[in-house]
Amino acid sequence: MARKKKIGPILGVGALIVAAAAAVVYAKRDREDQPRANYTIAPVSRGEIVQAVNTTGQLAPLVSVEVSSQISGLVTEVNVDFNSVVKKGQVLARIDPSTYVQRVAQAEADLAAAEASAALVRLSAKRLKDLREKDLVTQADYDQIEAQLEQSRASLLTRKAALENARLDLERCTLTSPIDGVVIFRQVEVGKTVVSSFSAPTLFVIAQDLAKMRIIAPISEVDVWAVRPGQPVTFTVDAIPDRTFNGRLTQIRNPYTPSEKQTTQAAQQSTITNFDGVIEVDNPDLILRPSLTANVSIVVSRTDDALRIPNGALRVQIPQTPDMPRPPPIPVDSSVDTSVVYRLPGGDRNATPQPVLVKLGITDNISTQVLEGLNEGDTVITGIPTRIEIPQRRGLF
Repeated sequence: MARKKKIGPILGVGALIVAAAAAVVYAKRDREDQPRANYTIAPVSRGEIVQAVNTTGQLAPLVSVEVSSQISGLVTEVNVDFNSVVKKGQVLARIDPSTYVQRVAQAEADLAAAEASAALVRLSAKRLKDLREKDLVTQADYDQIEAQLEQSRASLLTRKAALENARLDLERCTLTSPIDGVVIFRQVEVGKTVVSSFSAPTLFVIAQDLAKMRIIAPISEVDVWAVRPGQPVTFTVDAIPDRTFNGRLTQIRNPYTPSEKQTTQAAQQSTITNFDGVIEVDNPDLILRPSLTANVSIVVSRTDDALRIPNGALRVQIPQTPDMPRPPPIPVDSSVDTSVVYRLPGGDRNATPQPVLVKLGITDNISTQVLEGLNEGDTVITGIPTRIEIPQRRGLF
């Protein structure tokens, strides 16, 4: 009987051991069944950040001159073509001078006739002056000859001006280059008639030196506050995608709206104002050509050894849970940009995210500089899943 009495306590102890073991197994399985947090994470690292204003423009010569015709006539000679290298004073084309040669001859004849008439009036005036001194002619006769003398002088000046103008038109029959450079545009052929009216037609465009070029690129009013003359510029062209070129921002042109009516019309068409940025470019190997499209980055700020985080970390918002620290408030009046990011202690995805207030510096739209709040090697959450599937808890046995 005594032996049977000991069986009860032993069974009780055994039941407790089994229950404890079951609890351990259950807890282990329960932990294994819990889903791992499917966060996208990234380490806080150091590296280069270049903040830039991006835009698109077209390459153009730094200096270009339009050669126009100020007279009308038939083109009889064209001596240059596209890409021709020209020197200052070199003959580009000629217009038939026949008409203008005749005009010069006519003007010379008119001048000769005016000179003869003026000489005759001078002689008459001299004779009447002598007679007037002897009181042999009236004062009225003498005044009349004096007026004729002045008229002859004015007529002589008019004829001389007409001759100079005719000679100038004759010289304009020969079109010459005003500068040393390269022909980048030609709109004239032998046999074509040039008509000069209110606006002189452009026949050639000459770029002074393609080793020096510029880009005219629009800068949005949203970004214009950050740029200033002297800032470095990098750009690429679609024709040479594997090469990056350098330049320098030299000017920011203010937009011009001449009237209130045009201002209203422009406002109706677009709500964004653009400022033209002028970028000077060196082109020593002449690989860049006018009118190429340039993808421009104006370097606003640069840091070579910045503590940085991916920009995705700034967009993460995690719902508050009882065991999570409350996010720190963001200062309202602060000259430094701040944001709340979520750090994972030890880089453990299953750790409770800790909201951290960080002060931010420059950004390249991929990464952002961290001035305060995080250390190199910290792990931050850069993304969270839209849905986490939690598996059903399995039975104990």
